[in-house]
Amino acid sequence: MGSMISNITLQARAKRRGRSAARLCLATLVIVVSAGCSEQDADSDNGAQGFRQRSNVTHVVTQAIVEQSLIETIQAVGTARALHSVVLYPEAAGIVRAVHLSANTWVDVGDTLLELDNRDERLALELAEVQLADAERLVRRYKQVNLEKANLAESQIDTAIATADTARISLDQARVALDRRFIRAPFAGVVGITEIDSGDRIDSSTQVTTLDDRSQLLVNFAVPEVYVGKVLPGTSVDVRLWDGADQPLYGEVIAVDSRIDPTSRAFTARAVIDNASDQYRPGMAFEISVRAERGAFKAVPDVAVQWGADGAYIWTSIDGKAVRRDVQLVKRLAGEILIEADIALGTRVITEGVQAVRAGATLKDLNPINNPKESSRTAAELRPDADAPNNG
Repeated sequence: MGSMISNITLQARAKRRGRSAARLCLATLVIVVSAGCSEQDADSDNGAQGFRQRSNVTHVVTQAIVEQSLIETIQAVGTARALHSVVLYPEAAGIVRAVHLSANTWVDVGDTLLELDNRDERLALELAEVQLADAERLVRRYKQVNLEKANLAESQIDTAIATADTARISLDQARVALDRRFIRAPFAGVVGITEIDSGDRIDSSTQVTTLDDRSQLLVNFAVPEVYVGKVLPGTSVDVRLWDGADQPLYGEVIAVDSRIDPTSRAFTARAVIDNASDQYRPGMAFEISVRAERGAFKAVPDVAVQWGADGAYIWTSIDGKAVRRDVQLVKRLAGEILIEADIALGTRVITEGVQAVRAGATLKDLNPINNPKESSRTAAELRPDADAPNNG
């Protein structure tokens, strides 16, 4: 009996010792877990603080704003006309007496091309010559008599002089009337086809033929109004036939119109082409190409231009801070855009990282300016092919 009580007592003590050891292990585990959590929280706080510090600086790539001349090619189509060109009509009506022209032949200035019947005009000319001669003889007789006897009134002599003057005018009129019976070349050139034959009766509305001085050809073409003051007399032009079959010709602008067409918003320019070889004809269609400079503009990479509710803008780096600047687009070129804005040349414009940029943000430029003279270089000089390309 005593032995049984001792065993029970020993078992109870062993259970108590087991429960104490379990409680000790649990307390130790709680301490360890708490310590681990505290270290993780500290590391997390340090990481957040470092992230916040890093997020205050925005990494970007910038490029300097440069200046570039905008040279564009204007292409237009025009119809050629001769340097001098007329359609010949008779000044008077009558029967055709002779035709002195052949189609597509050269004539000199003053050559007679057509002759009308002029018998009446020749008689009128002879009569005027006789009347003038008679009036002049009478004046000479009156003056001689007055020198010898001085018995003629001055009024009588004056009347004789007036009669002579009238006869002289009649003679001139007869000569003009006779001259109108002939059609003569007003300048040297090539005559066209005529439908007039000898014996035809024509009047002042009958077209006799055409006459062209095609040693040079004139081509009118339209130029947009933005090139006023840019396309001037003396500007070189490239000209080719509309079908492009021949080699390009070279000419120059010799005149520009004084007005802008309000419908087309363009003005007319006239170019001259040498045609000494007589290869081309009036009425041909030609394609005109003119290189014109619209001026110098600021150039930025196309990726730098953003769009907002108020239009286009760019982000610039001013003293390491992001500044938004509104711009006006002029023309899009290969890889860049010409703009108008009140921004100094050489200002750094953000080209990469623009999506993360906010106004006033601190910037870290990953492409800082290395050459202080870069801001004064043009866009053409910054490109490898700096041969003044045609950006039209």
